[in-house]
Amino acid sequence: MQRNVIQTDQAPQAIGPYSQAIASQGRYLFVSGQVGLVPDTGQLAEGGIEAQARQA
Repeated sequence: MQRNVIQTDQAPQAIGPYSQAIASQGRYLFVSGQVGLVPDTGQLAEGGIEAQARQA
């Protein structure tokens, strides 16, 4: 299975031995360590879990 490691400075850096995201064969995207924080304020996105998931 082909996989591509995704790293960006526009998302929180991994603080452990894992990647920010892995794309696999164009069908799957696995993310880890992402939090629904608003970059300008450092606060959780308002609007509950759905808004926080979209922000993440």
